[in-house]
Amino acid sequence: MRFVASFAAASAWFLVLAPAAASGGSAPEGAVTEELVRRLQTRPLTPAEQAIADIVASGDVNAVALNRERLIAHDGFVNLKIKRGDITNQKSSGRCWMFAGFNVLRPEVMRKYKLSTFEFSENYLLFWDKIEKSNFFLQGMIDLAEKPLDDRYLQTLLDEPLGDGGWWSYFVDLANKYGVVPVEAMPETHNSSSTGRMNGLLTLKLKEIGLELREMARGGASASTLREKRESALEEIFRFLLLNLGRPPETFTWRYATTDSTTIVTYPGTLTPRAFLEDVIGVDLQAYVALFNYPGKAYGKPYAFELSRNVYDRANFTVLNVPSDSLRACIYRSVLDSTAVWFACDVGKENYGEKGVMGLGIYNYEQIYGTRFGLPKKDLIQLGLITPNHAMTFVGVDTLDGAPAKWLVENSWGDERGDDGLWYMYNDWFDRYLFGAVVHRRYVSDAMIDMTRQDPIVLPPWDPMYGLSDLQ
Repeated sequence: MRFVASFAAASAWFLVLAPAAASGGSAPEGAVTEELVRRLQTRPLTPAEQAIADIVASGDVNAVALNRERLIAHDGFVNLKIKRGDITNQKSSGRCWMFAGFNVLRPEVMRKYKLSTFEFSENYLLFWDKIEKSNFFLQGMIDLAEKPLDDRYLQTLLDEPLGDGGWWSYFVDLANKYGVVPVEAMPETHNSSSTGRMNGLLTLKLKEIGLELREMARGGASASTLREKRESALEEIFRFLLLNLGRPPETFTWRYATTDSTTIVTYPGTLTPRAFLEDVIGVDLQAYVALFNYPGKAYGKPYAFELSRNVYDRANFTVLNVPSDSLRACIYRSVLDSTAVWFACDVGKENYGEKGVMGLGIYNYEQIYGTRFGLPKKDLIQLGLITPNHAMTFVGVDTLDGAPAKWLVENSWGDERGDDGLWYMYNDWFDRYLFGAVVHRRYVSDAMIDMTRQDPIVLPPWDPMYGLSDLQ
């Protein structure tokens, strides 16, 4: 009955707005008229346009629109590179934010222990991410039990309770709570590399239990009864994850080979995941600052995104909004000091994957279609035309005359895409499609640090920047 009533209300709203047909059979104002159709149909193509139409209609427009002049001007030279490990591969999963987070830490581990390569276990952190997201959803169904099902906050919760997407803060909160382990301590499984089926079944079960919790809460169940039901559900989710991902190690032994020795080193003693993060790696993840470029919102202000956390009892993701030039300067200082930088962007725009080139005009769409695509970044964000949908890592910079000309990017799509898994981002692409980065505080000005201490402006989950929660 709720659906029928809602549909009827929506239909009534449309009928109020729709203009009545004019008398005499003429089309109402706002309609596509027969005269307009005739005028459109008689619009001829020039011989040049017809030739382009024949080419474009027969295949992918990108193959036709590739800007060879811009491609020839590109080179793969980068005069400052951070030592990094082998290219990783998230495969058919949405764990880019996690891979990028580990790609910030990997160079630190490799330098400290003289390793030729190293990889963390993304599967280990994925396991606990699913547990925490399950708990966040179930407790959210209790917290919002009195809201109608079409409430915007509840709809946000229901939309994708167990998706792979995440933010930098997800990575930090998980690592600080559960620690991290090397990949050999908990290797990938088929379901960690291809999460779709597992996520679908888990979501089905979660929503079933969530609905039960909602009805129990609405019926007046006590807090202890609801907690017992929620924890029982998490036991079931835990068992499900064991079957799909394996058991997370509680202790392990770390062995590694250094670049200057033929012997295998065994790290002294048995390690826990927390000890591996705190004692072996020794990186303070709380020392990083999230700087974002969000035109249309006031600069110099911190912004917090509601419901932007996977761990229920942690804070929402908070960013400091700064101009693009200020963001670039902080990233530049970090990379010059051989410290990799996590960042979020809209990876699908003006990106030539075969060579790994990210540059404006790499495709001649305007010339092909004879029109301009000139919306500024502010409008592109507000209209949802660009979204922060992927996280990667800056691992180098090419400088000319003491300034960055292009950036070396480490992706997590394996080494068969881009330039053996690496990408080159030019400054014009940076300014248009990069949303923000997470930089160690030692590369951020004192004035910016002071700005982060202000009370943040809270943005709802339907704000355009909430797309960050779906980083894939």
